[in-house]
Amino acid sequence: MVLGLTLAFGLGGCAASTDGATPSNGSQTIPTPDPALIPPAPTDTTTAVSAATYDDGFGSYVFKVGNGPSWCTISPDLDQVICEQNEAAASYQPIPTPADCNGSYGYQIRLYGAKPAEGAIAGFVCSTGQWQDPAGAKVLAAGSKITVGAITCSVKDTAARCENESGQFIALGPKVWAVKD
Repeated sequence: MVLGLTLAFGLGGCAASTDGATPSNGSQTIPTPDPALIPPAPTDTTTAVSAATYDDGFGSYVFKVGNGPSWCTISPDLDQVICEQNEAAASYQPIPTPADCNGSYGYQIRLYGAKPAEGAIAGFVCSTGQWQDPAGAKVLAAGSKITVGAITCSVKDTAARCENESGQFIALGPKVWAVKD
């Protein structure tokens, strides 16, 4: 029920380059995240958990990121993961909003399992609301990873890192974000 409403508000598709380049509106430079805060890729010693534990009953897998304010939704039918957090939880420098985004920007970040027909494989999205309601989501503990389809997400402290089989990734937590497209 809540997923249906959040899907209706969904994604505006305002993905942006996050490599420190000037955004499409040409007015502001995107800040560069501190590399020391970006969670590393999971290793063989990272504890793998059963995806079934995080099944929301609607075909997606939702988890809260450690003890932090962020959460992620892996949607295999859409071949994507979206990590998000409330704007007030972010302590990193604000991400400039593209001119064509009339919503919130810099607090939802998406990664596809494979290159979509249009747009970037990874980046921020223009949001008019939450993608998913994390109220009933279980915590993916720090030092753990979950794999659904082509996407694996892991947690370090209060930040999540989600990557696809090609090595592209996103990261989001209250202190850091990152994109490798």
